[in-house]
Amino acid sequence: MNSQSHDLAVGLPDLSMAAAPVYANVAHTTFTPYDFRVTFSLLTVPHDQPSESLASIAALALQPRAVAQVVLPAGAVESLVDLLRAEFDRYVEQFGPPRPTVARSAATASTSGSA
Repeated sequence: MNSQSHDLAVGLPDLSMAAAPVYANVAHTTFTPYDFRVTFSLLTVPHDQPSESLASIAALALQPRAVAQVVLPAGAVESLVDLLRAEFDRYVEQFGPPRPTVARSAATASTSGSA
């Protein structure tokens, strides 16, 4: 068995055959002992609600619509987190912190992996 270590360089993906990008403003995660599933969803406020009921968004039962799911092997998650952190740091350096920020409710933050 060869004990030499080799570096593997992975280039940018060929996007010519990729599906069109989709917009998501919510992410949920679930996991098994083997992989992580990230479900990206779109949360919208119904436009047919009277404006006075929109003032209290907590009164509405909002259901995000899933737009994409990605399943990653558990071993790849740490690399993805590192990549996202590095790219987000570059974003903040170039544009400043994103605004507005979205605060997670205490109940959601303690029971699920949502962003």
